[in-house]
Amino acid sequence: MKTQAIYLTDLLLLRDLFAPGSDLYVLDPSKKLMGEQKGPCSGATGDPEAAPLLVADLQSSSMRLYLSNSDEGPWMEMAFINNPDGSIRWFFPNHSREAGHLSLYNAASLKSGLYKTLTRLAWKLGQGSFLFSGSFLVQQKLFETVQERYGMDDAESCSFFTGTRGATRKIVLHVQTGKRESAFIKIPLTKEAEKLVENEYNMVKTLSNYDFSTLSLPSISKRVNGHARLSDVKPRICISAERITAIHIAALAELYALSHERKALSETEAWSTLCSNMDFLNRELVFINTIDQTATLRLVELLRQLYLELPQGLTVPVSVSHGDFTPWNMYCDEQRLYVYDWEMARNGIPMLFDLFHFSYQSVILQQRKNYPEVRDAIHSWSRQPLVMHMIQKYGIKVQLHHALYLLFNVSHYVRQYLGEKELLMQSQWMITAWTAAIEDSLSMMKKSIK
Repeated sequence: MKTQAIYLTDLLLLRDLFAPGSDLYVLDPSKKLMGEQKGPCSGATGDPEAAPLLVADLQSSSMRLYLSNSDEGPWMEMAFINNPDGSIRWFFPNHSREAGHLSLYNAASLKSGLYKTLTRLAWKLGQGSFLFSGSFLVQQKLFETVQERYGMDDAESCSFFTGTRGATRKIVLHVQTGKRESAFIKIPLTKEAEKLVENEYNMVKTLSNYDFSTLSLPSISKRVNGHARLSDVKPRICISAERITAIHIAALAELYALSHERKALSETEAWSTLCSNMDFLNRELVFINTIDQTATLRLVELLRQLYLELPQGLTVPVSVSHGDFTPWNMYCDEQRLYVYDWEMARNGIPMLFDLFHFSYQSVILQQRKNYPEVRDAIHSWSRQPLVMHMIQKYGIKVQLHHALYLLFNVSHYVRQYLGEKELLMQSQWMITAWTAAIEDSLSMMKKSIK
């Protein structure tokens, strides 16, 4: 490996891809390995005599991955591109002629779009290697096992995205089958991730039975060893999907039309999940990472207050919800909205949750702004004619649904943040915005439910 260090989390991820179920043994006399090396991830100190182990040999300039009962080649060279913190973000065969990993990268902002354009140009000029953070060697037969496990043909090229760290981490495999045909296969690395991937498969399979005029979602071409191959929904010509437009709203209106019902809040799936989260947060909290404890305890107390403000016996209009309706999970053209990543999709969710989620995620994480701008965004889309029509048609109380969204979403993510060993910087941004939002919602709660 060209870099001087390698993270243990990256090695374990590569182990789970190339030799799932095997222990990991690291040859590291120069102490290049970084990260915690004890506890459930201590496979890095396995017994080399107990075959087969996946061996990560860090003794030379390029790391080699091979099974302990056979260190013979042939070898395949994999190039990789790092995250800013030095961990691996993408990796792919070094002989790739196309920047296929960019299909795993939705250029939802000006900065990311510029990166994508410059990367494609570098590849066309034969200078793609200058963008690599390094490379490693993997036994050819290990790569062939991956091809067989996920139903890849020899003629197909591939790239791997290492996913977001945490309890739901998964590898996303991009498969290029031709000039314009490509697909994605998700490889869950945890039990929680397995549930999400299976939920996406079931939701996409169900929704594919409907003929939408504005909404497009992936199709399932085949399923191999339990892993679904999802089509790439990206249209040939895209326009910006960074802000909510009439197309976004029309797509959600189609979902509402086929799945709407009115239910007692206490009978919805959202309510049972919310109660579980609140029960967890009402216990004594244990802090295991760098999260701001004072800010988090303040946010949890505000959640309790908002939860207690809800009147008994509420009924609300519910529908199918995408669950992670954000600019980086969709594309848009002049007629349709192309939405992927349906892992968190659920039925029986109070209406407008997806629009609230889009506003919080895009304003805070993309635009780096705070709650006042989120509130302005919500006010803007709630005045669009089709939204006003749906509010009247389904009897939606916007302020109430906003409060329910905050309870459902914030309790979920705070619980998740508390369990993370390594907390992302963006988590604190969200905590700050959520605190202001719940304070505002509490002040308006009584008016919104009268």
